Amino acid sequence: MTPHEPVQPVLAAAGLAVGHRGAVLGGVDLVVRAGERVGLIGANGSGKTTLLRVLAGLAPPLAGALAWAGGPLPAGSARVRIVGVLFQGEPASRFTVRELVALGLALDGPPSPAARRRVDDALALAELSALADRPCATLSGGELQRALLARAMVAAPRMVLLDEPTNHLDPAGRAMVEALLERVRGEIAVVIATHDLALAASCDRVALLHGGRIAALGAPSTVLAPALLARTLGVEVRRLDDPDGGPPMFRVVAPRRSLAREVRA
Repeated sequence: MTPHEPVQPVLAAAGLAVGHRGAVLGGVDLVVRAGERVGLIGANGSGKTTLLRVLAGLAPPLAGALAWAGGPLPAGSARVRIVGVLFQGEPASRFTVRELVALGLALDGPPSPAARRRVDDALALAELSALADRPCATLSGGELQRALLARAMVAAPRMVLLDEPTNHLDPAGRAMVEALLERVRGEIAVVIATHDLALAASCDRVALLHGGRIAALGAPSTVLAPALLARTLGVEVRRLDDPDGGPPMFRVVAPRRSLAREVRA
């Protein structure tokens, strides 16, 4: 590659339509660059998880074009080197933590010494080395979520797709998941579907899903504007800037007034 040759995006979607028996989202144009973090926000039913499933190659689009690293998504072990996934609500498995993480390599047989080193490195990254031989059913919610993240990242994919990675976690679990995501920042492209506005604010760009389309796509400071959130999510929020320069925090103050009137009626 020459110094002036553009870097191939990790993901490129053009005119994408996704849904079941009919479009939930249409006209999706989205490019994800190497090492970029993109947040997907929207109300329940806006299509976040449906879009993630299509971007993961787990469901076909209804229309449009989709390319991973400039081409189709390969099968088998080559696939996990392109994209790793974590969807919400996955139950604890019968595997140990080490066995669960090893599944992310999509191996056809026993792991080689190099594969075992990859698993050990992923466990260390997620601070799970001491729990490697524990059954997943004995883990806390935060520990299980980190194990699932380690599984998604163990093959060093170019991109990971995460569906509500901090949902239902206590503050300590959320902090540890967020710290793990920070450790790979700039190395792996991350697309996060989330209701957590503070997590969305930590992204490089945010896509707001509303009305069957991407209603806004841009920097968090632009998309997470209180007026836009009130119009699309139906809530009034107060933005609290971090004096230490970190991502802003958001406090949901109340439902939007017009929505409150509709509820009372």
